[in-house]
Formats: sequence, structure tokens, C-alpha cells
Amino acid sequence: MTAYRFRVKFDPDPTSLWRDIVGGADRTIAEFQSAINPVFGLDQGHLWFVGDDEDYWDSAVKYQCQQEYEESLGGDPVLRTERIENAGDVTIGEMTRQLGLEQYDRICYLYDYGDEWRFYGILKEVLSDESSDIEPAVVNEKGDPINDQYDPPGIDESGPLLPDPLYSVLPETAVPVADLRELEENEDIVHVIPLLSIETGFGAVCERFAIQFEETGYVLENFQQGWQIVEEVDGANKTEEELLAALADAVREWHAEIAEISGAMTGQHFGEETVEAMHVELEAELERKGYGHLL
Repeated sequence: MTAYRFRVKFDPDPTSLWRDIVGGADRTIAEFQSAINPVFGLDQGHLWFVGDDEDYWDSAVKYQCQQEYEESLGGDPVLRTERIENAGDVTIGEMTRQLGLEQYDRICYLYDYGDEWRFYGILKEVLSDESSDIEPAVVNEKGDPINDQYDPPGIDESGPLLPDPLYSVLPETAVPVADLRELEENEDIVHVIPLLSIETGFGAVCERFAIQFEETGYVLENFQQGWQIVEEVDGANKTEEELLAALADAVREWHAEIAEISGAMTGQHFGEETVEAMHVELEAELERKGYGHLL
């Protein structure tokens, strides 16, 4: 009785295009891959493999599609620098054990060796109460599918970065913390929570924050291109407090993911203490608003 929820992200634009896919432990990696391509707008006509972390071609183990695995059986194993497995034979549960995956660890997925469509999957959750035979399926998503897979992969920087109602309240760059708090005077905004404030000669400015409207919450980060949504939380059928709690959980997940990304880039390990330190402003704001019980 185990299933796994992976957040599969489009590598060139991970904050704007991703899908949460849940699959039972007894389902094969090939079945998992079959759920990925259609929801991202890709066909199934090319070779592919799943690898470790975000190593892609440098992965120490590659779970190849059946076609490539069968065609490569005659190759000289002495010349291989990686372990090759048949994605049609290895289950999702076996893969997690072989790679030693824990929560927030990553796998990579490369499709079409010519165009190299790259995705990585974050193990978001181990669902011990779900059937091990549950067919891989999308349970949450963000971003429109790829329109034309035969265009080179990349980020579409044209068009708006943020949807309404955010455009009407946000400047393009970092926001003074005082200005953020004033946004709560807007009748459409329920809560604003600064998450990463930096002291400058002009006072504290915010590079990361959460904002809650009546039916939706957002976690935003100020990247090079400007503000981008890293998590959108649906508030349908939730009370104000329930939506705030869900938004706070999304912030904590994002902080854990930031630590993972930073660790991969620097080669350092950032443990729970580092992630907890990132929660300081979140916890202070919840206390200030009278929601300390949500900590």
C-alpha cells in the first residue's frame, strides 16, 4: 500500500510549467513516463530515459525505454560508464529504493535525444495509504502544455509573467516591506506575508512573499526576469484560515526546495536547521496576525 507523488518540472522553466503525478509503487517507470508526455504536450515517438538527480547524460544509472534497452543489449558493457536498466521492468517503488530517494530528492527525465526535452521530478510525498497499483495520473498542474514540441525547448519570455489580480497590485521589482503590508488595505487582499526581506539604504525590501486573496493564494519569488509564481494554492471550499494554513505549507515546501537547489548547485548539504531558519519571517508574520497556532 504505497504510492508516490512526484512534481515533474520542465527544466528550462520549472516555476511556470509543472505537473504533480501520483503513481503506485508497483507501476513501472515506463507507465510513469507514459503519464508525463501527454500532459506536457509531447508525443511518444522518440527514445528516452530516467536518471538520477538532475544528472541527465551523466547519471550513474539510466532507466531506458524498452526499445533502446533491447537494442543496446548487444553493446559492450565494458564500455559503459553507467548502469542500464529496463524502464519497462523496474517499478517506481524499486527505483526509489535503488536510488535511495527520500522526500524532496530528485530524478531526471530526458526525452528525444535530438531536441533533448529535459524534466526533473521532485519526490514530494510518499502516500502510504494509497494502493501500490494505482495508475500514474496527474493530480495537480501549472502552466499550459508545450504548443509545438519541434520548436527548440526554452522559456517563452514574451507575454505577462503574472496573471490578474497580481498585475494590479505589484510593481515589477522588489517591494518595500511597508508597501507590501499596505496592500492588505485592498478589499480583495486578505493577507500579505513577507518571507525574504533584505535591508538596503532605502529600508527593507522584499524578494519573496505570499499573498492571499479570497479564493487563491500565491507564493512569489523575485527572479531575474521579475516576479514569478512558484506556488498557487486553490482556496475553493476552504475557509480563510484553511487557505492561510495551506499557503503556509506551500511556503515551507518552497523553502525546502530552495535548500535542495542550493545544495545541488554548491555541493553542500543544507539540513533541517537551514530550512527552519528560512521560516523565521513566515512564523513571525503568522504570530503578528494572531495565527501562531498554524506554526
